[in-house]
Amino acid sequence: MKLLTDELIEAAMHELGFSEKQISEQNHDFTQLVLDHYDAKVSDRWEQQDLYVYEESTRDGYSVWVCTHTPDSVCINEDIFYHDHSSEIIREIQDAIRNGLSIYCDTEGIINDAIEDMSDRIYDDVRADVEMEFHNKGYEWPSKVPELLKEIKQLLTDEGLNKHQKVVDKITTAIEQLDNKNDN
Repeated sequence: MKLLTDELIEAAMHELGFSEKQISEQNHDFTQLVLDHYDAKVSDRWEQQDLYVYEESTRDGYSVWVCTHTPDSVCINEDIFYHDHSSEIIREIQDAIRNGLSIYCDTEGIINDAIEDMSDRIYDDVRADVEMEFHNKGYEWPSKVPELLKEIKQLLTDEGLNKHQKVVDKITTAIEQLDNKNDN
Protein backbone atom coordinates (compact mmCIF):
# COMPACT_ATOMS: atom_id res chain seq x y z
CA MET A 1 0.00 0.00 0.00
CA LYS A 2 1.31 3.44 -0.97
CA LEU A 3 0.37 6.29 1.35
CA LEU A 4 -1.36 9.36 -0.03
CA THR A 5 -0.44 12.71 1.50
CA ASP A 6 -1.48 16.31 1.03
CA GLU A 7 2.05 17.03 -0.15
CA LEU A 8 1.76 14.48 -2.97
CA ILE A 9 -1.56 15.93 -4.07
CA GLU A 10 -0.32 19.53 -3.94
CA ALA A 11 2.81 18.59 -5.94
CA ALA A 12 0.67 16.92 -8.61
CA MET A 13 -1.63 19.94 -8.68
CA HIS A 14 1.40 22.22 -9.06
CA GLU A 15 2.51 20.21 -12.09
CA LEU A 16 -0.96 20.72 -13.58
CA GLY A 17 -0.86 24.45 -12.81
CA PHE A 18 -3.57 24.33 -10.15
CA SER A 19 -1.73 24.63 -6.82
CA GLU A 20 -3.14 27.09 -4.30
CA LYS A 21 -0.31 29.52 -5.07
CA GLN A 22 -0.84 29.28 -8.82
CA ILE A 23 -4.56 29.84 -8.47
CA SER A 24 -3.98 32.91 -6.29
CA GLU A 25 -1.64 34.32 -8.98
CA GLN A 26 -4.17 33.96 -11.79
CA ASN A 27 -3.24 35.27 -15.21
CA HIS A 28 -4.32 34.78 -18.83
CA ASP A 29 -2.60 31.37 -18.97
CA PHE A 30 -4.63 30.29 -15.94
CA THR A 31 -7.87 31.19 -17.72
CA GLN A 32 -6.92 28.96 -20.64
CA LEU A 33 -5.81 26.22 -18.23
CA VAL A 34 -9.25 26.24 -16.58
CA LEU A 35 -11.04 26.21 -19.93
CA ASP A 36 -8.88 23.27 -21.03
CA HIS A 37 -9.51 21.42 -17.75
CA TYR A 38 -13.28 21.58 -18.30
CA ASP A 39 -13.02 21.18 -22.10
CA ALA A 40 -14.77 24.55 -22.50
CA LYS A 41 -14.07 26.98 -25.31
CA VAL A 42 -14.40 30.75 -25.56
CA SER A 43 -14.45 32.53 -28.87
CA ASP A 44 -15.03 36.04 -30.13
CA ARG A 45 -16.32 34.62 -33.42
CA TRP A 46 -20.05 34.51 -34.00
CA GLU A 47 -20.52 30.91 -35.00
CA GLN A 48 -22.39 27.95 -33.53
CA GLN A 49 -21.86 28.28 -29.76
CA ASP A 50 -23.68 26.98 -26.70
CA LEU A 51 -23.81 30.33 -24.88
CA TYR A 52 -23.63 33.88 -26.25
CA VAL A 53 -22.58 36.82 -24.06
CA TYR A 54 -22.28 40.19 -25.76
CA GLU A 55 -23.00 43.90 -25.51
CA GLU A 56 -25.83 45.42 -27.49
CA SER A 57 -27.13 48.98 -27.71
CA THR A 58 -30.71 50.12 -27.30
CA ARG A 59 -32.28 52.44 -29.84
CA ASP A 60 -31.62 55.44 -27.62
CA GLY A 61 -27.93 54.56 -27.10
CA TYR A 62 -27.87 52.69 -23.80
CA SER A 63 -25.72 49.60 -23.42
CA VAL A 64 -27.28 46.32 -22.35
CA TRP A 65 -25.82 42.85 -22.11
CA VAL A 66 -27.24 39.76 -23.74
CA CYS A 67 -26.61 36.33 -22.23
CA THR A 68 -28.49 33.62 -24.08
CA HIS A 69 -28.34 30.08 -25.39
CA THR A 70 -30.58 31.01 -28.35
CA PRO A 71 -29.35 34.15 -30.12
CA ASP A 72 -32.04 33.86 -32.78
CA SER A 73 -34.83 34.32 -30.23
CA VAL A 74 -33.62 36.52 -27.37
CA CYS A 75 -36.11 36.85 -24.53
CA ILE A 76 -35.98 40.38 -23.15
CA ASN A 77 -37.13 39.33 -19.66
CA GLU A 78 -34.60 36.51 -19.31
CA ASP A 79 -31.63 37.27 -21.56
CA ILE A 80 -31.08 41.07 -21.31
CA PHE A 81 -29.04 42.59 -18.46
CA TYR A 82 -28.21 46.16 -17.55
CA HIS A 83 -24.77 45.32 -16.08
CA ASP A 84 -22.10 43.25 -17.81
CA HIS A 85 -20.92 41.74 -14.53
CA SER A 86 -24.38 40.72 -13.37
CA SER A 87 -24.30 37.73 -11.03
CA GLU A 88 -26.67 35.93 -13.41
CA ILE A 89 -24.30 36.41 -16.34
CA ILE A 90 -21.31 35.26 -14.27
CA ARG A 91 -23.27 32.20 -13.08
CA GLU A 92 -24.31 31.30 -16.66
CA ILE A 93 -20.69 31.55 -17.83
CA GLN A 94 -19.47 29.42 -14.90
CA ASP A 95 -22.10 26.75 -15.60
CA ALA A 96 -21.11 26.72 -19.27
CA ILE A 97 -17.42 26.35 -18.38
CA ARG A 98 -18.04 23.52 -15.88
CA ASN A 99 -20.20 21.74 -18.46
CA GLY A 100 -17.55 22.03 -21.18
CA LEU A 101 -19.64 24.23 -23.47
CA SER A 102 -18.53 26.67 -26.15
CA ILE A 103 -19.07 30.33 -25.35
CA TYR A 104 -19.19 33.38 -27.58
CA CYS A 105 -18.04 36.42 -25.63
CA ASP A 106 -16.81 39.70 -27.03
CA THR A 107 -15.29 40.83 -23.70
CA GLU A 108 -12.49 38.73 -22.22
CA GLY A 109 -12.80 40.42 -18.82
CA ILE A 110 -16.14 38.78 -18.09
CA ILE A 111 -14.65 35.32 -18.66
CA ASN A 112 -11.69 36.14 -16.40
CA ASP A 113 -14.04 37.43 -13.68
CA ALA A 114 -16.18 34.30 -13.89
CA ILE A 115 -13.11 32.08 -13.56
CA GLU A 116 -11.69 34.15 -10.69
CA ASP A 117 -15.02 33.91 -8.89
CA MET A 118 -15.02 30.11 -9.22
CA SER A 119 -11.36 29.57 -8.23
CA ASP A 120 -12.25 27.77 -4.96
CA ARG A 121 -14.50 25.40 -6.87
CA ILE A 122 -11.80 24.84 -9.50
CA TYR A 123 -9.27 23.97 -6.79
CA ASP A 124 -11.71 21.48 -5.21
CA ASP A 125 -12.57 19.90 -8.59
CA VAL A 126 -8.93 19.47 -9.62
CA ARG A 127 -7.95 18.21 -6.18
CA ALA A 128 -10.71 15.58 -6.35
CA ASP A 129 -9.52 14.52 -9.83
CA VAL A 130 -5.88 14.28 -8.67
CA GLU A 131 -6.86 12.34 -5.55
CA MET A 132 -8.88 9.90 -7.69
CA GLU A 133 -5.88 9.38 -9.99
CA PHE A 134 -3.72 8.53 -6.98
CA HIS A 135 -6.37 6.10 -5.69
CA ASN A 136 -6.45 4.46 -9.12
CA LYS A 137 -2.67 4.00 -8.84
CA GLY A 138 -3.04 2.21 -5.49
CA TYR A 139 -2.46 5.10 -3.08
CA GLU A 140 -4.52 5.33 0.10
CA TRP A 141 -4.88 7.87 2.85
CA PRO A 142 -3.20 6.78 6.08
CA SER A 143 -5.53 5.73 8.84
CA LYS A 144 -6.23 8.75 11.05
CA VAL A 145 -6.31 6.92 14.39
CA PRO A 146 -2.79 5.43 14.24
CA GLU A 147 -1.40 8.79 13.09
CA LEU A 148 -3.10 10.58 15.97
CA LEU A 149 -1.86 7.97 18.45
CA LYS A 150 1.69 8.34 17.13
CA GLU A 151 1.50 12.11 17.63
CA ILE A 152 0.21 11.69 21.19
CA LYS A 153 2.91 9.13 21.91
CA GLN A 154 5.56 11.54 20.63
CA LEU A 155 4.21 14.36 22.81
CA LEU A 156 4.21 12.15 25.92
CA THR A 157 7.69 10.84 25.12
CA ASP A 158 9.03 14.38 24.62
CA GLU A 159 7.70 15.40 28.04
CA GLY A 160 9.60 12.63 29.75
CA LEU A 161 9.43 8.90 29.19
CA ASN A 162 9.43 7.93 32.88
CA LYS A 163 6.50 10.14 33.76
CA HIS A 164 4.07 8.66 31.17
CA GLN A 165 5.57 5.24 30.43
CA LYS A 166 2.36 3.27 31.09
CA VAL A 167 0.34 5.48 28.73
CA VAL A 168 3.08 5.30 26.07
CA ASP A 169 3.10 1.49 26.35
CA LYS A 170 -0.71 1.34 25.91
CA ILE A 171 -0.50 3.61 22.87
CA THR A 172 2.27 1.46 21.38
CA THR A 173 0.12 -1.65 21.82
CA ALA A 174 -2.90 0.08 20.25
CA ILE A 175 -0.82 1.20 17.26
CA GLU A 176 0.53 -2.32 16.74
CA GLN A 177 -3.00 -3.77 16.88
CA LEU A 178 -4.30 -1.21 14.40
CA ASP A 179 -1.34 -1.79 12.06
CA ASN A 180 -1.94 -5.56 12.17
CA LYS A 181 -5.65 -4.99 11.47
CA ASN A 182 -4.83 -2.77 8.46
CA ASP A 183 -2.37 -5.35 7.09
CA ASN A 184 -5.11 -8.02 7.00
